[in-house]
Amino acid sequence: MEIITQPNADKAAEYLAELINTKLAAGQRVLWLVPGGSAIKIAANTSKRLNQPLNNLTVTLTDERHGRVGHKDSNWPQLQAAGLHLPGATMQPVLLGKNLILTTKDYSQMLQTYIKNTDYSLALAGMGPDGHIFGIKPGSPAIDTNQTVVGYDWEDYVRITPTPKFIKQLDEVVVYAVGQEKWPQFESLKKNLDPSEQPAQLLKQLKKAIIFSDYKGDRL
Repeated sequence: MEIITQPNADKAAEYLAELINTKLAAGQRVLWLVPGGSAIKIAANTSKRLNQPLNNLTVTLTDERHGRVGHKDSNWPQLQAAGLHLPGATMQPVLLGKNLILTTKDYSQMLQTYIKNTDYSLALAGMGPDGHIFGIKPGSPAIDTNQTVVGYDWEDYVRITPTPKFIKQLDEVVVYAVGQEKWPQFESLKKNLDPSEQPAQLLKQLKKAIIFSDYKGDRL
């Protein structure tokens, strides 16, 4: 896990775009998971920097909030409204008008199929002030499970998220976490906490994790 003390969102977008462009130029198939929340603008910015053709790029979500297609809290339409536009790429939303059980099942099958048929898989994610990453909230059923995707009703949203079992399969996760309210989570990352207490601890277990942040404390 590497922390880059760089809060400029453009720098994070530049990093992602260079990575994806390099992989695509080499003829590799790329799976890119994009987030909701504070990192939406980076996903949209990155999309404007990607070179055609994009036919080997598949884009879907790091997590979603269940409800009717296009509801106001859904991550997918928020990303589109922010300018995520990738002509030629496979763009796969999570919400297709099905109930929570079927949506969770479809999302799981989709992710497993995509990752088996890709050469490089990465995700852009945010980190919440409570230490959550993807849609994995502290104490949620998404942490300790053998499933690859879990749907669960939480205090804020009905969430659907990949679990640690799937996230650990990704080749790289890039996190954008800026704001003083998130600095205590970086202090906690220095400790070896259970992911049920701080889901961001999972970043230590990944193949490659890079965090762009304005945190300037001691290195982790």
